[in-house]
Amino acid sequence: MLLSKEIAVNLNLSACKMKQYTSSMLRKNKVGLTPEQLLLVDLLWNQGPMSQQKMADTMQKDKNSITKLVDALMEKGLVVRMQNQNDKRSNILHLTEKGEQMKEEAKEAGIHLLDKMLEGIDEEELKNFLKTLSKMTDNMSVK
Repeated sequence: MLLSKEIAVNLNLSACKMKQYTSSMLRKNKVGLTPEQLLLVDLLWNQGPMSQQKMADTMQKDKNSITKLVDALMEKGLVVRMQNQNDKRSNILHLTEKGEQMKEEAKEAGIHLLDKMLEGIDEEELKNFLKTLSKMTDNMSVK
């Protein structure tokens, strides 16, 4: 198999495995969120309120996918939509008090999950991997 094809196949398989593993660990730790829901909530924890469009762009998902994620998080009482006062056509996503309160528990589970995933890989290997991954991502950017 060509090296480039092998890399593409392994990246795809790793992404699928990571999603399955993350789902499993989130369930095991009783976090009650899917990996995508956790990512959305984590972005709000770290960056604060943001428009649904900015969330879609940041997560590289279409508007319909973000709407479904937000609807599910609203049902759980973790996120609310508020009309953007500067642009009445858009919504700003905010965490609820319940969403803020689960931050430490969920982040602890996430850190444990990542530690387990990266077990046995030294810092130099991780730095090289991140550098390579960044270059690949840059190569895929539309110019």
